[in-house]
Amino acid sequence: MHSLPAGRAMTRVFSVLLITLSMTVSVKADTLALRPLVVLVSLDGFRPDYLNRGVSPNLNRLAHEGVLAKGLVPVFPSLTFPNHVSLVTGQTPVHHGIVNNSMSDPAIPRRFSLNSDESKNPAWWQAARPIWVTAPGQGRVVSTVFWPGSEVLIDGMRPHDWLPYQHGMPLAKRVATLLDWVARPGADRPDLAMLYFSDVDSAGHEQGPESKAVTEAIARVDAALGMLIEGLQRLDLLNRTTLVIVSDHGMAAVRSDGKIDGSVLLEGFTSARWEWLGATAGVRLNGENPVALLARLSKMAHLQCRPSDALPAQWRMSPHPRVPDIVCVADLGYIVVDSVTRLGPTGTHGYVPDEAQMQGLLLVSGYRITPGHLDYVDLLEVHGLLYALLGAAAPQTDGTDALARTLLH
Repeated sequence: MHSLPAGRAMTRVFSVLLITLSMTVSVKADTLALRPLVVLVSLDGFRPDYLNRGVSPNLNRLAHEGVLAKGLVPVFPSLTFPNHVSLVTGQTPVHHGIVNNSMSDPAIPRRFSLNSDESKNPAWWQAARPIWVTAPGQGRVVSTVFWPGSEVLIDGMRPHDWLPYQHGMPLAKRVATLLDWVARPGADRPDLAMLYFSDVDSAGHEQGPESKAVTEAIARVDAALGMLIEGLQRLDLLNRTTLVIVSDHGMAAVRSDGKIDGSVLLEGFTSARWEWLGATAGVRLNGENPVALLARLSKMAHLQCRPSDALPAQWRMSPHPRVPDIVCVADLGYIVVDSVTRLGPTGTHGYVPDEAQMQGLLLVSGYRITPGHLDYVDLLEVHGLLYALLGAAAPQTDGTDALARTLLH
């Protein structure tokens, strides 16, 4: 046997190494290019029965091809911020800290309110661990267009891609932005892309759930979903994309005689203050006698009030610095207001989670999903499903993996 000269032997070794390295890089690139995509879309205020209005062909087709639940049961209170944060943390509001759209905390000087600058103060979010904070630790990239909370530095992190909220940004531009992100090559492409539409909720508040305005809003968001689907198809991503479409709560009409005058109810209790108003209302006692005030409140028709340490267990809400001393829930169609002369919403939400009109939408379709139907699903289960679809281990939360096991058996 003849041995190769040393120089030729080294050349052959380097050639083999280069070929091996090239093959490894190629396999890695192919793996990155072919990895699954999860798209989470929130249609704020979209009731499941809205699918029956005949103006949502894209949603109805996805429901036929995938899995549709009878309803997605919101957390209490059935409001936008608490439920959107629960969707991406798997936690109840008293655990993630965003207990209402409007709240105060004795340890934080300013009041938190929807879409205010204060809502972006990280102090309110210290207990929240959204998926865009937890999933990157397992190598997953999360990008979001306008998801509530995504503008805030939580544990020093925001999503890989995010935008300051712009209520007036056209739906087509929101979709185009997300498609630009998912079109990126390699490791920079999101594994989870999240999109938020508020049109149906806004129309429901302004004109009521049975209005023409809501029907038109349903058609708009459905058309935007059609654009998303077409874009994913064009990018050759649709065949490995799972679409998870949710809504945070439903919507109910406010009765013409449904305003409950909160100021009258607190007459004689000069220090007490309504901290929350609406379908779910709350009073901060500020030293007033709770027994006497509860006795007064109990005389009000269409309103049930309880101390915050005696709320029904199914509401999963316990005493917390941001939960008022007394929590009141109005009957369907009624709301607590600070002035009966002020124009109020025509539609609203915030009622107890098991109320039929408070149920949200859950529709899952696409990659790995076998067509079928589900009963009512707890909103906290969506977080575990997202992790399962990402092929990552979910952190321990208030939810379980029941939905993931049902859909991905």
